Amino acid sequence: MLMNNEALSLFKSRQQAIRKEKNYYNKFIFNGHFTVFLLILLGAFIFGYGQWLQHIPQHIDYALFASLVVAIVSLFPIRTLLKDADRLFMLPFEKHMEHYMKVSLIYSYGSRIVLQVILIIVFFPIFNKLNHNQFGFYIAFAACALIYPYIGLLIRWNWLKLNYNKWIINLLLFLFIALTYYLILKFHNYVALVIVLLLIGGIILLKSKARLRLFPWEKMIAIEHQHHTNYYKFVNMFTDVKHLRESAVRRSYLDFLLPVPRGKKFNENRMYLFLFIRSFVRGRDAFTIILRLVVIALILMIWLSNPFVSLIIGCLFMYIILLQMSQFYTQQAYGLWPQVWPVSETKVIKGYEQFLYRLMLIIGIIFTLAFTIKYPTMFFFSFVFFLVGLLTIRSAIKKLKYQETLLRD
Repeated sequence: MLMNNEALSLFKSRQQAIRKEKNYYNKFIFNGHFTVFLLILLGAFIFGYGQWLQHIPQHIDYALFASLVVAIVSLFPIRTLLKDADRLFMLPFEKHMEHYMKVSLIYSYGSRIVLQVILIIVFFPIFNKLNHNQFGFYIAFAACALIYPYIGLLIRWNWLKLNYNKWIINLLLFLFIALTYYLILKFHNYVALVIVLLLIGGIILLKSKARLRLFPWEKMIAIEHQHHTNYYKFVNMFTDVKHLRESAVRRSYLDFLLPVPRGKKFNENRMYLFLFIRSFVRGRDAFTIILRLVVIALILMIWLSNPFVSLIIGCLFMYIILLQMSQFYTQQAYGLWPQVWPVSETKVIKGYEQFLYRLMLIIGIIFTLAFTIKYPTMFFFSFVFFLVGLLTIRSAIKKLKYQETLLRD
C-alpha cells in the first residue's frame, strides 16, 4: 500500500512539473499575434461551416468520413511521464508499476478527451440535418466515441507489455473502432455495440497473459520521449527550446533549391542566404510545419465560398507563417557559423531578409493560384497577399535591427 502511494505521488509530482513547463511555454505560444490568429481562424471556420450546412452536398459519404476521422483520434497516446533514469532507479519498484500505469492511463485519457468531445460536437449538425433531427443513433455514436479511447489505452498497454508489434494493434483497433462508428452512423445498426464487448473480452485475455510479464521500460520510455520531442518541436516555432536536438533530412528532390555558391558568389554577402535556405529545406520541423499551414490555408480558401473571407484567410496565414520564421534567425545568427566565419550582424539580417522575401514569393504565388482558380474574375485582388507579406517582413526586420542594437549597447 505504501509503495502504491509513492507511485501515485511520483506521478503527480511529474504531472505538476509538466504542467509548470507547459504554462511557461504557453506564454510564448499564445502571445497576442497567435491568439488573434486562432480567433480569426475559429470565426472563419464557424462562418464557413454555417454557410456550408445550408447547402450540404448529398453525394458524399459523411458517415465514412466521420468514422475514419474519429477512429484516428480515438487512438489516444499512452502518457507515462517516465524518464531515461527510471529504467535504473525505479527497477526495484517494478512490481508496483501496475498502480503507476493505472494512473498513467487515466491521465492519458483525460488529457485528450476534450479533442474527442469537440469532434462529436462538430459532426453533430451534419448528421442531425441529414437525418431530419433524429439523433438517437448519434447518442450511441457519442457514447462509443467516449468509451473506445480508454478501451484502446488498456488494450495497447497490455499489448506492449507482451512485447508485440504496436503497429499491428493500432491497425486492428482502428479497423474495429471505425467499423463500429460506420455501422452506427450509416445504418443506425446498434448490433455494432457487440464490438465493444469483444474488445472488453480482448482486454481480459491480454491482461491474463501479460500478468507475469516484466515492465517494458525501454518501450515506454521511448514512447514518452517521442511525445516530449513532438511537443518541443511545436514550441520551437515560437521560442528556443533547450531540450530539443536539431535533426536534418536530405530531401534530394529539393536539391535544385540549394545550388552550391561558387566563385564570386562564395562570400560573406551570400553565405547566410544559403544557410537560411539550406536549414529550411533540410530541416525536419520548420519545413513540415510551414507545409501544413500552407495546406490548411489552401483548404480553407477553397472551402469558404466567399472571396473576401478567402483573402482574409490567405493574408492571415501569410502573416503568421512569416512571423513564425523568426526562430530561423536565432538558430543561424547565434549558432556555430558566426563563430566559424565571423561577419557583422547586418549581413546576417540581410541574408535572413532575402530568405523571407523568397519564401513570401513562393507562398504568395501558391495562394494567388488557388484564389484565381476559385475566383477567376477577381484575381487582381490577390496582390494583397504580397502586400501583407512585404509589410510583415519589413516589420520583422525592423524589430530584429532594434534588438541587435540593444544587444550591442
